[in-house]
Amino acid sequence: MAFNAIDKTPGVYIDEIKVPGPIPGVGTSTAAFIGPAKSGPINTPTFLTNWSQFARQFGDPGKPDDSLGPYVSAPPVYVTHAVRGFFDNGGASCYFVRVATAARASLTLKDRSGTDSLVVTAKQEGKAGNEIKVEIQNSSRVASVKLVRLDAEIAAAAKDTNVATLDAPMDPSETYLPGDRIKIEEGPNSEVVTIASVSGTTLTFNENLTHDYTNAATSRIADIGANSFTRIRLESIAGIEPGTYIEISQAAVKENAIVESVEPATNVVRLAQPLTNSYTMSGTDDVIIKTLEFTLIVTPGSGAPETYSNLSMDPRHSRYFRSAVISPTIDLTRASPPGNSPPPKNLPAAITDNLEGGKEDDISMITTPQYLAAIAELEKVDNVNMLCIPDRQDQAIQAEMLLHCEKMEDRFAIFDPRRDAGPSNGIKSQRLELSSERGFGALYYPWIEITGPLDGRPMLVPPSGHVAGVYARTDETRGVFKPPANESIRGAIGLERVLADDENGPLNEEGVNVIRSFPGRGILVWGARTITPKSDTQWRYVNVRRLLLFIEESIQEGTQFAVFEPNNEGLWATLKRQVSDFLTRVWRDGGLVGATPDKAFRVRIDHELNPPDVVALGQLIIEVRVAPVTPAEFVVFRIISTPGKSIVQE
Repeated sequence: MAFNAIDKTPGVYIDEIKVPGPIPGVGTSTAAFIGPAKSGPINTPTFLTNWSQFARQFGDPGKPDDSLGPYVSAPPVYVTHAVRGFFDNGGASCYFVRVATAARASLTLKDRSGTDSLVVTAKQEGKAGNEIKVEIQNSSRVASVKLVRLDAEIAAAAKDTNVATLDAPMDPSETYLPGDRIKIEEGPNSEVVTIASVSGTTLTFNENLTHDYTNAATSRIADIGANSFTRIRLESIAGIEPGTYIEISQAAVKENAIVESVEPATNVVRLAQPLTNSYTMSGTDDVIIKTLEFTLIVTPGSGAPETYSNLSMDPRHSRYFRSAVISPTIDLTRASPPGNSPPPKNLPAAITDNLEGGKEDDISMITTPQYLAAIAELEKVDNVNMLCIPDRQDQAIQAEMLLHCEKMEDRFAIFDPRRDAGPSNGIKSQRLELSSERGFGALYYPWIEITGPLDGRPMLVPPSGHVAGVYARTDETRGVFKPPANESIRGAIGLERVLADDENGPLNEEGVNVIRSFPGRGILVWGARTITPKSDTQWRYVNVRRLLLFIEESIQEGTQFAVFEPNNEGLWATLKRQVSDFLTRVWRDGGLVGATPDKAFRVRIDHELNPPDVVALGQLIIEVRVAPVTPAEFVVFRIISTPGKSIVQE
């Protein structure tokens, strides 16, 4: 903010200027896996940073620390091996989305208006949840507390002054307090004033009196007028706090209110809104307050009941249901969409019922809709860079993977081949089913052989998880611009099919990345092409596509500060400097081609791109051109032998 000298004394002032920092590069190595598991949340992207976390959250619920717990052999589940292969090959973080036919038993609770309010859901999936009984009881943390009623005799008070004298000092435990509204009466004269202070027998008011009063006058706490005041004084505020729902009543008159704040020293409560009814403080009927809460009792199929007393629907309350209900048996959440009943009608109505709908998981019955729902859930996660679904190699799922990556524009699909696909027919047919004009995926072939974790015998698994780990390892050691090829696959001991050069060549031309075995070098990824059409060279290589994703996402996130800034040349210069500095770092790291930065990239932002009519629409156009590195896919040495001479030129 520019310095403003108005009303300031001469001197030295510091005016800090906020300058946008450099654009940090986004992550490129977080994978997302979708597939079945023994346990764990369903259709919920769960962030993981190591295999032990995966085993605890998605393994055998009876053995959470068993590293072999997640593996499922009948029917075979491959995503577990993919996650392990990802971490073994250098992956550091991933999301896992479990698909399942299982369901957790649940019960939707209606509020006191009959609208969906809360949902009680069993912690564990399966039929056992149907045996959980839930009871809701109406409850009151405070059953009854009275509003303060006080009176005192007046000795004297003069018109047009704001002071009155009492006949005698009041009992300290039952005295007027600043803020109390009292009514002074004598004969036909009366008025209501607000006490500013109390000192002995002297009362000072906020207002001047309109009448004279003698020692025949009396005073008392004033009546509560309708739609006028939010301050009430209680005999005790124990059990009452901000967010408390209350019922206030006097004889047949009653209404509900919400506590906004409390003053413990004075037992004063302030309400969120004025009361709509009037209440007298001079009759025989007291004004009574009681609080309105609910009690939840959860009784599992076997075990002792769990009781959660005096719960609230207000987040300010110490017994707010979200924080107060910590149950090993159920989860308690708001209904979706949440109800809009006003307090206290939004409290759940009394009920006793069992949860229902619990169902056991049957992995053999998982179908396409479960996978499609899981892919849709990943749209809510921003920091995913790779997508793998090793248990499904069919066109329906792989086409949806590709659509998802193209829609999100920040992630890349790694496709698995179908098992037993031959090099001349099956894998080529699968490749024809997959095409992305902008190269948002890559297909790898064939399956790899690993040592089975359960029996130690060789077993075949799809390669995507291991390949994703290679991507992550290459990003970490070299950079996202380095093709993830000519890299070993850790944990692979063999291949479903060993291909020769004459089989590898045609597949590479089609955009199928072959995994090969080389004597003395092990199992290597031996391809770096995307599934872009053969005629399109712009997005042919995996590293080019992923490098551009990295650049695009980094610039998008690093320039958010510019939104709603004045669209002038000062902003243009700032953005050009930031983007140029970022691309210079990418060039220095080896990601762009060119002897100098100006040969490797160009950032253009000028009046030709942004004429007045474009600026008037609130738009700012920036053109960024980059020259990404491409892999040395074919290294050719031309060796020339010159007859009759001793020099050999290579």
